[in-house]
Amino acid sequence: MLLQFQVENFKSIKDSAVLSMEASSDKEHPENVVFFGKDKVLKSAAVFGANAAGKSNLFMAFTAAIMIIRKSNLRQIGEPLFAVVPFKFDKDAINKPTKFEFVFRANEKKYVYGFSATKQKIIDEYLFVYKTAKPTTVFVRTNTDDYKYYSVAATKELKPIEIRNAENKLFLATAGAWNSEMVKEPLSWFMTKIDTYLTDFNTLFNQSIPYFDADSDGSLKHFTGRLMREADIHIDDYIFESKDISRESYMQLIPPALEGLIPTTAEFQTKSVSVKTLHRVSNDNQTNETFALSLNEESEGTKNLFALSPVLKSAFENGRIICVDELDTSLHPALITFLVGLFNNSQVNKANAQLIFSTHSTEILSLKEMRRDQFYFVEKDRNTGSSQLYSLDEFSPRIGEDIRKAYLVGRYGAVPEVGEDVDLW
Repeated sequence: MLLQFQVENFKSIKDSAVLSMEASSDKEHPENVVFFGKDKVLKSAAVFGANAAGKSNLFMAFTAAIMIIRKSNLRQIGEPLFAVVPFKFDKDAINKPTKFEFVFRANEKKYVYGFSATKQKIIDEYLFVYKTAKPTTVFVRTNTDDYKYYSVAATKELKPIEIRNAENKLFLATAGAWNSEMVKEPLSWFMTKIDTYLTDFNTLFNQSIPYFDADSDGSLKHFTGRLMREADIHIDDYIFESKDISRESYMQLIPPALEGLIPTTAEFQTKSVSVKTLHRVSNDNQTNETFALSLNEESEGTKNLFALSPVLKSAFENGRIICVDELDTSLHPALITFLVGLFNNSQVNKANAQLIFSTHSTEILSLKEMRRDQFYFVEKDRNTGSSQLYSLDEFSPRIGEDIRKAYLVGRYGAVPEVGEDVDLW
C-alpha cells in the first residue's frame, strides 16, 4: 500500500507537495482505512481544484517517477530523462533537480525510496526499509556516483553492482537487474503494484486490451457484467475478439498520409480488436431478443467504465494502487460515489487496493461517505504560478458540516474565481 508520495520542482509544483495516505487520528469511517497494528492507511483519496490549478501535474508526477524507474534498464547511456520537467517560472528552479519520494508497504515491510534527477542524470537516490520501528539504510547515493552502505551485507551485495550503473540510470533498477535480494521487493512493487490512468477512452482501452485478451476462464467477463449491472448500465454480455495482423494488413487500414510513421521492421505486428455489446430487450410480442452494438456506439461513460473494469478487477485481486486523473470524465456523479465505495468496502476490496483520483464532481464531497483526511485540494498561486497541495484535514471541519457547500463558496480555496462583469471585447 502507498503511505505517502512527495514531489518537488515538477511542472507547476515548485515547492514540496505531499499526498499522505496515512490516516489521521479521526475515528470516523473506520471501514475506509486499513489497520497495520497502530498504523492506519487510507483506501482512497480524492483531489479537487480549479482548471489549470495543477491536479493533472500531480498525477503526471506519479507517472513520471514510476516510468523513470520502470524504464531505467532500457535507457541508453547518455539518453536524457525526458519525464523530468522542472518548474519553469523560476530561473533557479529550472537548473535544480526534480525530486520524488515514495513511502509504501510491500510484503509486510515499510520502505522509503526516493531520487532526484535533472534531464541529464540522477543526482541523489536512497532506499530505507523498516524491519523494526527504526529505518535501516539499504543504500544512499549522492552526487550521482557516490554510494554508501551501512551494513556489511549491503556492502557485499551492492557495492560490486556500482560499476554496472550509469549516471542516467537508477541504482534500484540496476541492482534489481543483477538479482539483488535487497531491492527485489521494493522494485517489484514499482513494477506491479502501482499504475496511473487517464479516462480518455482510447488510452484506457489500449491499456486494458491485454486483460480482455487473457480472460480464458471468463472471470473478467463475469466481473465486468456485474459491475455494469450494479452501475445501472444495461449490457447483458459482450463479445471480445482480437487477432494479430501483419504490417501489410495494417497499412490498408490507415490513411496514406500516415504511412511514413509506421515501422518498416519485419517484426512489426499489431492487433485488430473488436468488441460487441449485447442487449436483451423485449419486442412488441413481449418476447426477448438480443441485439449487438459496437462498443463505439455506446455512450462515452459506458465505454470508459467498460475499459476501466479490468483495472478494477486487477486492483481488487492483487492489492494494487490505482491513480486516475479526472475519474469523473463522462461518468455520472453517482457512479463516482459508487466506484469510491467499492474501494472502501472491505467485502469487495479484500486485498486492500487503493484509489487516488482527481475529480470536479463535488457530490463525493461529503463527510457522510468519506473522512476529512481523504480529501485534498490543489490551488495555484496566481502571482508565482506555483501549485500547492493541501488536505481538508488542515481546516478541521466539524463532523456533519456541509463541506461541499463550504468548498463551492471558496472556504477551502481551490475554486476558480470566475468573472462577474464580463467584457470580452
